[in-house]
Amino acid sequence: MKIFIAILFLISLCISDEIKAIKYDGLIRMSNLIANEVSGLKVGDKLDSKKINQAIIAFYKQDYFNDVYASFDNGVLTFSFVEKPGISNIEIKGFGNEQETEEITKQINIKKGDTYDIYKEKHAKEVIINALEEKGLYGSVVEVDTAKIEDSISLTFNVNKGENIIIRKSYYEGSTLDKSDIEAFSANRERHSWLGWLPWWPSGELKLKELEYDNLRIQDVYMQKGYLDANVSTPLLNANFSNYDATLLYKINEGERYKVSQIIIKKNDDIENLFKEEDIKNLLKIEIGEFFNVQTLRQDVESIKSYIMDKGYAFVVVSPDLNKNVENREVAITYNINIGKKVHINDIIITGNTTSSDRIIRREMIIAPGDIYNITNIRKSENALRRSGFFDKVNISEIRIDETSMNLLVEVVEGRTGEIMAGIGYGSYDKLMINGSIRERNLFGTGVGVQLQVNWSKYNQLYNIGLSNPRILDSEYSGSINVFRSYFDNYDYIENSTGFNIGVGRNLTDELSINLTYGLAKSKLYDYKDVLYSGLYPRNGILKSTLTPGIYFDNTDDYYFPKNGAILQATSEFAGLGGNAKYIKLYGKAGFYYHLKNLVDFDLILRYKAQIGAIFDIGYIPFTETFYMGGIGTVRGFRTYSISPRNDKNLRVGGNYMFTNSVEISYGIIEAINMRVAMFFDFGMLGVRNFNDSDLSRMSWGFALEWVSPIGPLVFVFPIAIKPKSYDDVSRFEFTMGTRF
Repeated sequence: MKIFIAILFLISLCISDEIKAIKYDGLIRMSNLIANEVSGLKVGDKLDSKKINQAIIAFYKQDYFNDVYASFDNGVLTFSFVEKPGISNIEIKGFGNEQETEEITKQINIKKGDTYDIYKEKHAKEVIINALEEKGLYGSVVEVDTAKIEDSISLTFNVNKGENIIIRKSYYEGSTLDKSDIEAFSANRERHSWLGWLPWWPSGELKLKELEYDNLRIQDVYMQKGYLDANVSTPLLNANFSNYDATLLYKINEGERYKVSQIIIKKNDDIENLFKEEDIKNLLKIEIGEFFNVQTLRQDVESIKSYIMDKGYAFVVVSPDLNKNVENREVAITYNINIGKKVHINDIIITGNTTSSDRIIRREMIIAPGDIYNITNIRKSENALRRSGFFDKVNISEIRIDETSMNLLVEVVEGRTGEIMAGIGYGSYDKLMINGSIRERNLFGTGVGVQLQVNWSKYNQLYNIGLSNPRILDSEYSGSINVFRSYFDNYDYIENSTGFNIGVGRNLTDELSINLTYGLAKSKLYDYKDVLYSGLYPRNGILKSTLTPGIYFDNTDDYYFPKNGAILQATSEFAGLGGNAKYIKLYGKAGFYYHLKNLVDFDLILRYKAQIGAIFDIGYIPFTETFYMGGIGTVRGFRTYSISPRNDKNLRVGGNYMFTNSVEISYGIIEAINMRVAMFFDFGMLGVRNFNDSDLSRMSWGFALEWVSPIGPLVFVFPIAIKPKSYDDVSRFEFTMGTRF
């Protein structure tokens, strides 16, 4: 703070003078009215050096000024100001991608229009360096360029990123466990060979903020192995900043390993007549005679709580006690259970639904106001809302009212259910593809779905209009109608089809539904390689009238990217209700999902998908209704529908039996924009008399980029066919849009 001593001395000599006027010199950002309020002085006051000092300090606290001083002459008190320059622009270069840069810009706590000072600049540099260290980059340098533009300053933070410190060796003195077991849950682990660049492989990169918790994580590993007395020291890190290599050392005293000797269920009086002790013990995974495992203990506590909460006791408390017998190396486990009082749901409060009406959400809720509390039904309701595909985020939280009642708060973030698409794509078979569609799965927030679709390519054209309602009048019944016209060039022939189908369904549970669909379609072939239609295909085409019952099960936890659960579907298509196509086609499809983050500390989803089909002749099977393989949905790496049995004219006629399956592992690379990368292996086979009566089994592997983009879900596939036959049509690139993953 700069204060002129001479002026203050003069003021002190004139202490009895009266202030006749107050002036402000150099004031730009602050009005005179506000300045009067800040100073606390007014005309008519006696001149007082103490009050003037207080006014100057008050002005400094506004953070607008580099210098403030006062002068007094002929009754006029003048405050002179030197204002700090304003910040007209802020730019951070070299920190990361656009999203990361935007986030760190918020964290540095400087924005356009703020006043500039060196302390703010210094703080911003510290924030950037700390953020880089959290990412494992050490020795980073941030240089600031300041450019003066009139009365303001433009700031540019130039970031020179440091290096990752790599833990080359980790030592666990006193341990008898395998290093891989010890490091299973540690944030800081020894780098394993050159594969450290893989996202699920130990990279060895130092995570300094996590280091102080790693000894507790290691101790937990010992508790899972039964070492109840294990003691793990704080880590000793030795880093070499010349090459950014490091070693990590822990000293471990394992102690004895304990087995479970007894399990005791201790209940309060309220629970005595509600649940039998054996009912509780049957839930437990921990067993007498086995080594103690703290993770199993935690799971058992949650199992007991869920079991009792499903009976309406929302505020149950389960507290385990361990009674060690050191001499015998045994431990007795006591589960203390206090159930509290039975709870009812008072109300369900819905928020965040800017488009969807409340009833669209309430109809998916398995629990309602007035019901007894049930944690399983709450979790199922949450998953049902996610599976609807209407919302990006769903969270149901509990608001306690008193000991016997609570509200449920359903918070949703509306997803993008409408798609207006016009695009150009490329496929290995279809070549150039042009598509346009209007799709809305939640029309005006009513849950009704509509679709207008036009797809055009050299070999495949589709015109489709559809309407569906998954809950007619908010009931358990669904309905749909679809009208289409298509053109399909399938290597050996051209097929034109026109038709419609209409379906009804019913939800049996929140996860299981049945449906019945009637379809009518007229198809005709052209350019069929000069082969007479008689016998193989009627000259006047095919009239197909079908009735298809089906059953559908879905207990997954998300619409586009399921992490856990299964999707199962089975249909039986009966053709012959009029028309000249007469057959029975059985088809089943399954998808199983498991989030491996439950086992490893990475966002990995394991998927297994399979489909099986068989068609039986009860009069006439058009070869266009048989099974073909190749392309997305069957065996990637082979052109769409290119794998097929052939007749004596070497023409594809399809198989009567089909089985395909796929194993995929998907890794989340950019969570904020729903982008993942997947690795897959496909295997499938076709047969005429049975599932493998000819040389028609194929395999492939490859990678896929999965993205819920602004124009809808997209999958870009880069497949590699495994040992294709010389006559196979292989594919190196495929893509699809608008499907679940």
